Amino acid sequence: MPSIFDGYNSLQIRRDLLLLLHENDSLLKRNTLGLDVRARYLVVARDKSQVAEALTFAGEKNLKVLVLGGGSNIVFTGDFDGLVLIPDIKGIDVFGVDDKSVYTDVQHVVIGAGENWHQLVRKILELGLCGLENLSMIPGLVGASPIQNIGAYGQELENVFVHLEAMDIMSGEELTFDNASCEFGYRQSIFKTSLRDKLVVTSITLALSNKFVPMLGYGDLGEELHKRKITVPSAFDVSNAVMSIRSRKLPDPAVIGNVGSFFKNPSVTREQFLSIQTIHPGIPSHQTGDFHYKIPAAWLIEEVGMKGVSVGDAMVSEQHALVIVNQGKASPGDILSLRKKIEHRVYDQFGIHLEMEPVLY
Repeated sequence: MPSIFDGYNSLQIRRDLLLLLHENDSLLKRNTLGLDVRARYLVVARDKSQVAEALTFAGEKNLKVLVLGGGSNIVFTGDFDGLVLIPDIKGIDVFGVDDKSVYTDVQHVVIGAGENWHQLVRKILELGLCGLENLSMIPGLVGASPIQNIGAYGQELENVFVHLEAMDIMSGEELTFDNASCEFGYRQSIFKTSLRDKLVVTSITLALSNKFVPMLGYGDLGEELHKRKITVPSAFDVSNAVMSIRSRKLPDPAVIGNVGSFFKNPSVTREQFLSIQTIHPGIPSHQTGDFHYKIPAAWLIEEVGMKGVSVGDAMVSEQHALVIVNQGKASPGDILSLRKKIEHRVYDQFGIHLEMEPVLY
């Protein structure tokens, strides 16, 4: 494979980078938890050539590289002593939508990593395509979606994912990862394990349909549509219902700092579930295909009395126990101490290990 560095003049790279590079830059507005930390260097790259320039600079300076999107799934443990690279690459290309001669049920959509995820979902609906409606109002940028394998209300990205384009941080090689290569799991992918911090996602390709097949069997979605007196919903109806539920249940990070769900919903064996159920008959659950039971982490956190509990300015949200909020000036230490307190309480009472959903840096 060719390197993205091939053909770049070193002097030109340095000149161009001067226009992009920020030193000792604040990340306060670049992480939705609102932690007041700084980056030694920061670059916002608008295209692949600027990504190349930034990676060349990082390589020459032997800097760690953190690829940052919307900052909605990250918890900083302190200042970042390296280069924060934001791939702000835009573009939504849909193949076949305007060409009736090749119009098929399934369309491939190529999206730049810097596109806003929720805006993408709504744009896709306007184009008459389906498959993302249950993922409405998830914060963040498109480039981060495969890393987390984002999911909500019974849909996950992997269900519509075709492939992504990425750059190797060390070599500059351009790479393609198909669905199987991403090793998707529940809020998981290879990019959070063996390939963590090794790639810059530049675009993703999704396979979406012009035939709507509703997925209404998870969470409060069916109930919300019933309240709206909608018996045969459209994809827009489902998206609007999801937006309403999320707005009601989850605090807005633009108003109070948070990263949304702080913990994954744990999965337990049937034996574990029945043991807990004898003591807590009303325990909510969702049975999975592997004979395990998924229990809402929010329910566990409420049961151990942690809803509304604070450490410094970090607090378990009164609106939703799955969310940790920054009441103003929470430090990384406040967030991490509260996390540990929650984990210990849940384990002591239920014998269940909670796992963080956002990534620590």
